[in-house]
Amino acid sequence: MKATLPLLIALLTLCLFACSGSVSQRPVTQSTSVPRPVDLSGSWEVDYARSDNIQQELNTLARQLRQEMERRARAAEKGYSVSGAPIASGRDLLALAEMADLITASELLDITQTDGSLRIKRDNSFALVCRIDRPPPVVSKNPFGQERCGWDAHQLYFDISLPDGLEIRHRITRAALDDALVLQSAVYSPTVREPFVINKVFTRYDPDKAGFRCTQTLSRGRVCTTEASEP
Repeated sequence: MKATLPLLIALLTLCLFACSGSVSQRPVTQSTSVPRPVDLSGSWEVDYARSDNIQQELNTLARQLRQEMERRARAAEKGYSVSGAPIASGRDLLALAEMADLITASELLDITQTDGSLRIKRDNSFALVCRIDRPPPVVSKNPFGQERCGWDAHQLYFDISLPDGLEIRHRITRAALDDALVLQSAVYSPTVREPFVINKVFTRYDPDKAGFRCTQTLSRGRVCTTEASEP
């Protein structure tokens, strides 16, 4: 019996605290050479003003789902055959959005990069770790599924394949015009035709300075608190 999206969310929650790994926005073929890496090292914080709003993305997908349902209903009324993949239920779409919300909840990235490896420490989640001195993709397995990572031109990717066709794909790009990172996360489910894609922009910050820390989620919206620097 296939797992439902809510069960897969529970599985992913367990994975967030028990494994490291991850993905790409398109299939990546085996390379025979080691790409020249881009320097991603440093401390980064999310810039909400330049990042996607997950509620708006959910509204867009829900509107597309509603339009497709109306199109098929009109075609059926006229006696036309209805083509296309099965339409996802609103419940499955919401579950996919909640999963994307969970995956992209990190507001801070602490990236350590050497000639041999790259480690992305994320607050409230497991670290993404990749060997970058080997030809991509670097493949590893854990009890939850298979992980692939590596450089694809100037982008670093992490892919996670979980049971029952669920996939998580991350791509990290260093912005050319300013000192920023773009982290694109896509969540794929066999029960929803389109992936849920969230783009987050991160800018450098000094972890020793005090400031505001904001969180934006589906359930609470945007909440900001003050944060004191450590003595």
